[in-house]
Amino acid sequence: PEIQIHMKHSGIRELPSSINQYQTHILRLSLTYMENFVVLPSSISRLKSLVSLNVSGCPKLESLPEEIGDLDNLEELDARWTLISRPPSTIVRLNKLKILKFRGFRDGVHFEFPPVAEGLRSLETLSLKNSNLIDGGLPEDIGSLSSLKYLDLTGNNFEHLPRSIVQLGALRSLDLSNCQGLTQLPELPPELNELHVDCHMALKFIHDLVTKRKKLPRVKLDVEDDTIYNLFAHALFQNISSLRHDISASDS
Repeated sequence: PEIQIHMKHSGIRELPSSINQYQTHILRLSLTYMENFVVLPSSISRLKSLVSLNVSGCPKLESLPEEIGDLDNLEELDARWTLISRPPSTIVRLNKLKILKFRGFRDGVHFEFPPVAEGLRSLETLSLKNSNLIDGGLPEDIGSLSSLKYLDLTGNNFEHLPRSIVQLGALRSLDLSNCQGLTQLPELPPELNELHVDCHMALKFIHDLVTKRKKLPRVKLDVEDDTIYNLFAHALFQNISSLRHDISASDS
């Protein structure tokens, strides 16, 4: 039989050992919003059939065990709103993982993703929204995530992104909304369809967006108010007019 375990709002501090009786049958394990849950045991690696693990909303959970990398069939891992700021390097061995989510850290705690090392070969969605990422928090070899389609970096504090982002050949959507410390847009992957930015960022990089992203079908703006939007629209018109003038001048 296939077993799904949901323990939302439970008061337990750790998983009962009796769960190992069903280790080959548990497909989904949801341990969400458990305020006292403090440790995910190394024995989690025995759940060889596990497809989905959700520990989101466990505010005292500080780490994932190294043995997490032994969950060969895991496809989804949600660890948002926990204290897990340093996933173990073994996480990159999860080559069936398709969805990975982290989010939300207190001031002074910066998230760091381990080197990809050509692992996570099936990962399609990586969400690190509001994870207090700074420079160095993303691995330099992030471009080796060959299946990645959706990358959400909303609300982080880095100034630069790894140059290898341009190598994400499968990437379709990149969200950089509210990344106000970003000093320049990276070179973008050639197949990217959507770039999400807020109006403040769009104003900062307006010339770059117009002149260097000609193949980008869609730029989505996170509009805060009409004044900012009108400023952006005016700046966009000016830059397009300038670009047309440059093209006309070069043609003549």
